Amino acid sequence: MYLCLIYRENIIENILSKYDKRFPPLYNKAQPVEVKVQIYVVGIFGIDEAQMKYSMSMYLRQQWTDSRLKYEAPEGLTKIELDNEIKKEIWVPDLSFMTDMDTKVHQVTLPNKMMFLYPDGFVSYSTRVTGTFTCFMQLHNFPFDDQSCVYEMESYGFTAATVSFRWDEPGMSFKDGIVHSQFEIGAAETYLCDREYPSGNYTCIGLTLPLKRRYGFYIIQVFAPSMLIVVLSWVSFWLNIDAAPARVSLGILTVLTISTNGNLSVGMSQQVSYIRAIDIWNSVCLFLVFGAMVEYAYVCVIARVQQRRKRERLHSNISLNGLPDIENGKITEKVTEQHQIDKDRENARKIDKIARIAFPLAFVVFNVIYWVYYMS
Repeated sequence: MYLCLIYRENIIENILSKYDKRFPPLYNKAQPVEVKVQIYVVGIFGIDEAQMKYSMSMYLRQQWTDSRLKYEAPEGLTKIELDNEIKKEIWVPDLSFMTDMDTKVHQVTLPNKMMFLYPDGFVSYSTRVTGTFTCFMQLHNFPFDDQSCVYEMESYGFTAATVSFRWDEPGMSFKDGIVHSQFEIGAAETYLCDREYPSGNYTCIGLTLPLKRRYGFYIIQVFAPSMLIVVLSWVSFWLNIDAAPARVSLGILTVLTISTNGNLSVGMSQQVSYIRAIDIWNSVCLFLVFGAMVEYAYVCVIARVQQRRKRERLHSNISLNGLPDIENGKITEKVTEQHQIDKDRENARKIDKIARIAFPLAFVVFNVIYWVYYMS
C-alpha cells in the first residue's frame, strides 16, 4: 500500500512537470477533443410556473481523453484520485449552462469536485451543482397541461474545432425516489444544438425534461367547490316565487362565492393574457350562477306585472265618493283579472320548472365536452 502511494506521487509529479493546462488536448494537432457529458439528478424542486423556472441539484459528469496524462501504472493501480489542489493544474472543459438563472458548485466541506486519471489518459471529472433554470411554459391547458423544459449546455470559449461536447447516453438519469408534489417527471430526451456565432461554430448539447402536472389538488380546491356552488344555485328554482329574500340572498351568495373561487385559481399560476382551461371553467360556472339569479328576476317580472295592472284598474274604478263600484259587471271584471293573475303566476312557475331541467342539463353537457376535451 505504501509502495503504491509512492508510485502515485511520482506519477503525478512526473505528469505535472511537463503538463501545461493552458492548452486543451490535441491543441497542436488542430483536432477537437471530444468530451462526453452525463447528468445524474439527485433532486428537482421549486418548479414555479409563475416565474417560469425550476431548480435542480445534480452531479455533472464529464469524460475525455488527454494523451499528455498517460502513465505506466504498476500492478494493482487502475486509477489515480486527485486532490482539489492538484485538479487546479489539470485542464478541464469550459462547459457553460445556456438556460440557467443562477448556478453554484457546492463548497461544503470542500469544493464538491472529483477527478480520476486512468493510465491511458482517460479523465473522469464530476462536479456537484445546484442551479435554477428557465422553463418557458405554455399554460393554455392549465391545470391539465404537460410542460417540456429545455436544458442546454455548450462551450463558452472554445469553438467546435477545439472542443466537442456530446452526450454519454443516457444523458440524464435520476436518483431513485425523486418525486415532486405538483408534477410527474418523465424521461429526458437528448439532442444536439450546435450553433454558429460571429466568432465561429460551437458545439451544443441539450435535453428536454417532460413535466406532467398533477391536477388532483385543483380538482379538490377549485373544480369540486365551484361545481357544488353551481348546484347550490339551482335550489332557487324550487323556492316559492314569493320568497324573494331567500332567492335573492342565495343568488348573491353563490355569485360572490364563485367569483372568489375564480380569483383563487387565478393566483395559483402565472397571470397570462390568453384563455386557460381553468378560466373557461370559472367563466361558465359564473355564467350559470348569474343566469340563475337573472332567471328569478324574470320570474318576478312576470308574476308581479299583472298585480300592478290590477291596482291601477282598481284605482280607476273608485267612484267620486270614495266607494268602489260593485255592480255585477265590475265584479265579473275583477274575477277575470284574478284569473289572469293566477295565469301569470302559473307561467312564472312553468319558467322555474323549465329552469330545473335546462340549467342542470346545460351544466352536464358542458362537463362532458370539457372533461372529454382536456382529458384526451
